[in-house]
Amino acid sequence: MFFSVGFISVDTDASMTIATFADPSEDSSNPLFDVNFTSMKLNGGWDDNKTGLILEIPYSDYTVENNNAFIDVWFNMTEVTITSKFLTPLGTFGQTGFGKIDFYEDNSSTDPLVVISFDSGSVSPYGFGANEMLFTASNVTITGSKITDTLSQEQFSFSFANLAKLSGSTDWNDGFTATAAFTSSAVPEPATIGLLSLGALSLFRKKKRV
Repeated sequence: MFFSVGFISVDTDASMTIATFADPSEDSSNPLFDVNFTSMKLNGGWDDNKTGLILEIPYSDYTVENNNAFIDVWFNMTEVTITSKFLTPLGTFGQTGFGKIDFYEDNSSTDPLVVISFDSGSVSPYGFGANEMLFTASNVTITGSKITDTLSQEQFSFSFANLAKLSGSTDWNDGFTATAAFTSSAVPEPATIGLLSLGALSLFRKKKRV
């Protein structure tokens, strides 16, 4: 199966890939995200003591092809509040508040490589396949030490692989944990122009739900 992670595009001809990484986790025992519809919280991250996350930033020419991609990167996401939820035929749907995701070099906790901020979002089972859970955020801004311009987006989305029920739960409606890959796309925002809502859609490998 396949899954998609990235920004929803309004004008793909003008977009460019900003940052991307493949799923660093092999199975559900080592998830990147925790969606809890009981505590109404969404958490995500990949600890600095873990390995395997290779961050490419093609926008700034940091790529595997150029032999200068960032190896064993880690990231954290501020805890995101799920502000409301309701049941649908495909599962639980939730609205979220604001959040921020910071990507750091290995063994560093200062000067983040890429910072993604968003004002609000939603978590739902709707995506490109019946087994997807989709997190979509709105009013997105991309900054960071390796981002040379102010980049803005109207929307981006994560879809997750290796879904597993929360520890101690037998009901998918309580929430889930998941691994994930990531791709972001954007266009530079000129100083004299307002927010641009441009992006791209990327497909990655999807693993089995457990």
